[in-house]
Amino acid sequence: MTRPDSLSKMMNSRNAHSGVCMANSKSKTSRFNITRRQMMITLLMLICFMGTGIGYVWSNFERTQIGYSLSQLQRKEMRLKEINQKLKLELATLKSPQNLERLATQKLGLSPPKPEQIILLP
Repeated sequence: MTRPDSLSKMMNSRNAHSGVCMANSKSKTSRFNITRRQMMITLLMLICFMGTGIGYVWSNFERTQIGYSLSQLQRKEMRLKEINQKLKLELATLKSPQNLERLATQKLGLSPPKPEQIILLP
């Protein structure tokens, strides 16, 4: 090692004015200081983020539940429409003159009126 190299090494490791070795001197330890206001702001932000996250998850859950109930109601509506169509068809057949005449003659024992039983109103 040459003299200028050792001199620069010594000057880097010691204080140039006092000659005291820097490794032995007390150095200030950096400590993480946080004020009460900073702590409250951090806590408030954390609560806000957690609230929005919970709100997002809850809204997705509700949307899924509403989707399930909507599809179930649509299936029920289709079933009720089919039943309604069948009932309309049955009502039309029961109201038909041919069906009414057949029921009157077979079940009730009625017969067509005779000409003297018909009264014409003016």
